[in-house]
Amino acid sequence: MLKRSTIMGILLGSMVPVGFAVTQVSASDIVGYQSHATIELVGSTDETRPVNPINPTDPVKPVRPVNPGTPGPLSIDYVSNLQFSQQKISGKDSVYYAQLDQLADKNGKVGDYPNYVQITDNRGSNAGWKLTVAQTNPFMNGKNKLDGTVITLMNGVVNGSNLHRPTDSQAAIKPDGKAVTVMTAKLDNGMGTWTDRFGKDNTAAQQSISLFVPAESKKVAGAYKSELTWTLTDAKL
Repeated sequence: MLKRSTIMGILLGSMVPVGFAVTQVSASDIVGYQSHATIELVGSTDETRPVNPINPTDPVKPVRPVNPGTPGPLSIDYVSNLQFSQQKISGKDSVYYAQLDQLADKNGKVGDYPNYVQITDNRGSNAGWKLTVAQTNPFMNGKNKLDGTVITLMNGVVNGSNLHRPTDSQAAIKPDGKAVTVMTAKLDNGMGTWTDRFGKDNTAAQQSISLFVPAESKKVAGAYKSELTWTLTDAKL
């Protein structure tokens, strides 16, 4: 016969404290199910409108007539036309500077801005790109031309929508049709919309695009015009 103390020990060890429940979980109480999430990506052919070269989040509208931007997904959205104003004929080497661009902000207010170029890469390949410019013909006034001119783009400031930015190069453009590099986006850089303004502010921009006219160039009074061809290509080309 067990002693009383032994019997009490067995009974106390088998009791479950009040407030606690013992739960047994079987495999049939856990089930799994799989669903799907899908997305279809298509190339964009939308035109990207010009933006403020200092604050790219703000849209602007050119005041002076310009050609429309090219369609996407890799596009040249805007390039300022260069106006070197009216200058007196000189028998010396001369340097003239382009006027500032004029743009209207989202409220319609017109102001002066640095001349700039705007690029958008919405391809999604992150392949990089290169922007070049060539002067395809000399400054012409009827049959009269200015020989030996050089347009120089200086003090470029790149601004855009992410950290993987392209780089800017100073460009000396001669009327020989040869392309010179203005911007370069390496692999995994240059995605989204980017501006390259010539001059960090309006003061610097007043002397950031120059036109050199040599003393020996024949000069006939009248209005001269030239064409610049901008080319945007995949970085691998």
